[in-house]
Formats: sequence, C-alpha cells, structure tokens
Amino acid sequence: MQKCAKCQTDIQEIMETGFVGCEKCYELEAVKKAVDKSFGGKRHKTKEE
Repeated sequence: MQKCAKCQTDIQEIMETGFVGCEKCYELEAVKKAVDKSFGGKRHKTKEE
C-alpha cells in the first residue's frame, strides 16, 4: 500500500476522506491521477481563455 514519505498517510485514507495529510501526498501516483481526472488537465485556465 502506498504511503506518503513525509506524513505516512496511506492512499486508502486519502481516497476515503478526500483529504491529504501534507503537501508531499500530492506526489503519490494515485493522488496525481485523481487530481488530473478531477480537474481535467495540468494547465490552469483563467477567465480570459
């Protein structure tokens, strides 16, 4: 099971609660995929676009 190297929060807890333990949790592959899926891309879009 994947765990954050900094805070030791495991991926199952993140997926169940929707909360990460620290900024390093975003480096876990499953969290990256979930964020990409939720927000549909890596580029921030402004109102002008």
